[in-house]
Amino acid sequence: MTERVLVVDDSKDIRDFLTEYVLEPKGFQVLTASNGLMGLEMAMTERPDLMITDQQMPQLTGLELLTKLQEHNIDVPTILMTGQGSEETAVAAFRLGIRDYIIKPIDPQELSDSIDDALRETRLQREHDVLVDQLMDSNSQLQRRAQELNVLYEVGKSVSSSLDLEEVLHRVVEAAVYVVGAEEGSLMLLDEERGELYIRASKNMDSEAQSVRKRVTDSLAGQALQTKRVIAIGEDSPTERTHTALLVKSLIYVPLVLEDQAIGVLGVMNYVHQRAFDKDDTRALAALAGYATIAIRNANMYNHLDRERNILSAMVNQNRDPVLLIDENDNVMMINNSAGELFAYSEAEAVGMPISELTDHQALSAFITDTENESLEREQEFTDIGGHVYQARVIQTEGGSRFVHLRRLR
Repeated sequence: MTERVLVVDDSKDIRDFLTEYVLEPKGFQVLTASNGLMGLEMAMTERPDLMITDQQMPQLTGLELLTKLQEHNIDVPTILMTGQGSEETAVAAFRLGIRDYIIKPIDPQELSDSIDDALRETRLQREHDVLVDQLMDSNSQLQRRAQELNVLYEVGKSVSSSLDLEEVLHRVVEAAVYVVGAEEGSLMLLDEERGELYIRASKNMDSEAQSVRKRVTDSLAGQALQTKRVIAIGEDSPTERTHTALLVKSLIYVPLVLEDQAIGVLGVMNYVHQRAFDKDDTRALAALAGYATIAIRNANMYNHLDRERNILSAMVNQNRDPVLLIDENDNVMMINNSAGELFAYSEAEAVGMPISELTDHQALSAFITDTENESLEREQEFTDIGGHVYQARVIQTEGGSRFVHLRRLR
């Protein structure tokens, strides 16, 4: 910011000299007044960073000018110039708070040094104020970031610890509204057959709003979905709410992308608040959208695995031969009724048990847990398994688990 200096002197030559040879070369913006009264008015209205004033002037002397400013509680750093210096004048001037006292004729270098000295305190105070403002702003941003990270951490724990998709998605939306200070939030998923987005989870939305579906082809949320890019609208370009006459002053839509396919949109809206969302809000919302995507993927994987497990379990239990599924750590993952009867354990007791504890037949246990044999499928006969001879067949899966089938021979 350019500093401004007010020169008050009834001599035009001195005003021009100070302006051209001292002040403008130092980068100051110069204001001038030709008498004390004019100088008082300009000092009160313009509030310059520094005032250089003569003592002997029409209407108001330099000391009278300083006295009037003091009466109005206006503190302008001042350098007093005088053609006839006296100890009495100097004492009075310093009592009125001047920074320096210069006797004419003026030495440009002396005045330049005096100006720097006079403004040093003001400049330091200004720098201090700027640093304090920056520090307060940084502290505020750090507090907000810490709060944001804490919320994201808690949501992340929910995603990693809960398979309840309903609960996780609602926590994501609640966190979105809280972190960005929004009035309303929603998570919409794509109905591919109808080409529409429907509300899957929401915060602060009425029942009418929750039932509204958005066409992918003619809505901002649909645009975010189709382009896989964030859509942000500020208060300078409000958009109409679909189910009321209210205008959205600001909103953010972040697409949910799963395996390069957009499956939904996370959004926040403000209808009353004047503050538009910023890039920090968008970043936080993108992180939450990522958590939502992970939760949906985990739920899909769990449901898929659960269906496969149920199918496999049904197939295993329909087999009259003893059948086991052993994981990569040699623990029982699944056992059918025939195997349970053979080894005298129920399914609930056997699942999670090491195969070496399930059976005391050491040769069979070693055959099943053999990690040195690289064959994907191997067979071997064993005697004295429950008093009978069995052919054991082990099939290695890609995931490291093993399917064990025991067929009784005699």
